[in-house]
Amino acid sequence: MSSRHKATPRKPKAAKEAEKQARQLPTSTIIKKVGRATALLILAGIASPVSQLSLSPVYGSIPASLHHQRSVTFTALGALIGRTMVKKYLPSNLAGYIAVIAYWIPVIQYFLFQFSGQLGIDYGPLVIESATYLPFLLLSVYAASELLETLDLSQFNLSPTITDMVPPLASYITISSVSKFTAAILPDYVGTHLSFTRVGLQMLIGSLSALLTPSRVILFAAPALLHTMLANPHYASDAGFQKTNATLFSTQNFTLLARQESITGYVSVLESHNDVAFRLLRCDHSLLGGEWLVTPTSAANGQTKRETIFSVFVLLEAVRLVKPVTPDAVSLPDSQKAALVIGLGIGTAPNALISHNINTTIVELDPVVHHYATKFFNLSPNHTAVIDDAVAYVHHKSRSSPGSFNYIIHDVFTGGAEPVDLFTREFFQGLSNLLTDDGVVAINYAGDLSLPSTRLVLNTIHAVFPACRLFRDSPQSETWAPGDPDFINMVVFCVKNDGGRGKKAIAFREPVLEDFSGSIARQNFLAPKEELEIMFEYKTVEQGGSVMGKSDVGELEEWHKLGAVSHWRIMRTVLPDQVWELW
Repeated sequence: MSSRHKATPRKPKAAKEAEKQARQLPTSTIIKKVGRATALLILAGIASPVSQLSLSPVYGSIPASLHHQRSVTFTALGALIGRTMVKKYLPSNLAGYIAVIAYWIPVIQYFLFQFSGQLGIDYGPLVIESATYLPFLLLSVYAASELLETLDLSQFNLSPTITDMVPPLASYITISSVSKFTAAILPDYVGTHLSFTRVGLQMLIGSLSALLTPSRVILFAAPALLHTMLANPHYASDAGFQKTNATLFSTQNFTLLARQESITGYVSVLESHNDVAFRLLRCDHSLLGGEWLVTPTSAANGQTKRETIFSVFVLLEAVRLVKPVTPDAVSLPDSQKAALVIGLGIGTAPNALISHNINTTIVELDPVVHHYATKFFNLSPNHTAVIDDAVAYVHHKSRSSPGSFNYIIHDVFTGGAEPVDLFTREFFQGLSNLLTDDGVVAINYAGDLSLPSTRLVLNTIHAVFPACRLFRDSPQSETWAPGDPDFINMVVFCVKNDGGRGKKAIAFREPVLEDFSGSIARQNFLAPKEELEIMFEYKTVEQGGSVMGKSDVGELEEWHKLGAVSHWRIMRTVLPDQVWELW
């Protein structure tokens, strides 16, 4: 019989067990490998929201997230499932390159951000993450899965299929859980230290990766480290600040006055030095407010003081012009009235209230916004500042001190979407409870009138307040046609009690000279114009209208994705691309 036909003798079962035990690693070695694998997966999870943070100044937080979770899922599963197939093509020291990639991420982002306008909003964030975070995730998951091979789960009498699935499933759950946890707590720490800035966190992740996977290939990261420390304008250092200013001034005639990464995003103050000069307060990829500065050119046109750029903030001040619902009601002087302002911006509306001696309380979530409004936009110190979440404040205040305010201004907006919890029926009911019987609320909402999200918000407002009137801040475009987007700022004026008169309960007195306070903008925009009124037909629940409670915010969040994309495109027409890209 030919040797090729000889049967290979099978090893006895006892011999197989002995061979398996001989190959088994010491318990201490297994623990170390599993520990390193877990640490790599935790770092990959932390790097996920850090990547999103780095994209938000250029793309906004919502547009940056549109493809993020799906791409993370596909990348992680691809690394786990395809590991065996590609293993023979990859170098044995692959784990050492994880730290190298992490250190190069800020450099690659810096160069790709300069093409954000060409990459566009739909897939630009995905393209940038495909060259930065996703390779880091891929290698981290691959290296972790290699380390987890040392686990022997057969002792638990599990089926081979389950035994094979446990490590990949545990890896994915670890990354997802860490990512969600980090995203929830990170805003409270961003900006508190250089290492907790956007680029600082990326550098920290690179350093921790280098400790976990020591290798001589880390030398390839040296050029990236030098660029980040010395030439990257996004790095929150003096060198980065000077680099930003040098480029902005030479190319766009702008100066960066201050910047700080904070709880609501990347906040900065910019100033244009053109003939028509202005100063802006920015948060991520949106503008919180701005002022025209007094220059020889503007002074020649009659401007004697700084003027707000955005007319909507002046329109909000018209809350003071609403006549009492009851004609014979005693009208209190302003000095005996109180106002609540939710959302500060640069402080245009609250400054006006304060200037009329109204006792004004400002609720602002971000302490940096309040600081910059005071330092760079002359926010009056004569107010009560509440640096807190407005939902918590209104909930507590409406119970402890109902009827505290004659006027409420609700003005919250960032990145193309308002915080949804501030537009629920419960929140508006809290505002109503805080108003005096003849109180008035003015609500700024930025949205597209053609979208169901806008109708949902307006219906919710009217479900609480019996009478409302709605005004846009600027005329509709002459080229607009039915079906076209119509993204605008609008102000809803509502009263707590309408006396059974419906919309007729809301009438505005004619402003007098004192109301204008010497401002050209107020002369032009303070009094609501009938031609800018929007005749919105509110629908009750019985009529088929939708009202949003705090358990129904998911619908509005979905629609905000579309609104944020539209807002990004609008912002790119307001300021040059390079101003957004350089932070």
